[in-house]
Amino acid sequence: MSVPTHLKYSRDHFWIRLEDEVAVIGLTDTGITEWGMILYIDLPEMDMRVDQGEYLGSVENVDGEHDLRSPLSGRVTAVNRLIERAALLLHESPYDKGWLYAIQWSRESELEQLLDAEAYKLHTSLE
Repeated sequence: MSVPTHLKYSRDHFWIRLEDEVAVIGLTDTGITEWGMILYIDLPEMDMRVDQGEYLGSVENVDGEHDLRSPLSGRVTAVNRLIERAALLLHESPYDKGWLYAIQWSRESELEQLLDAEAYKLHTSLE
């Protein structure tokens, strides 16, 4: 599984690319593989405010629906609507074209809870 070193990670398989006060967020290759073929994804609305761990959308695979919970608190500033029409991009390009949404994060302390690539690899090997 690919684990780019320039990203941060959550324990529930989100990658986070920090760009100043905005975080671009997507699903890791590992998370996508665990869920299997994702058929549909429902993403948050623009300007939606979320708290860390709060429901913000869902993915649907052949086994059913799974909740997406935000790895950071803040306000949604961008949404990749292409993913809702072409979920296959998640499998083809999880760290590039397969990004989900961007959030203007609001709690710096939450950034400290994110994992670097080595810690994420260790975490996923223990699951």
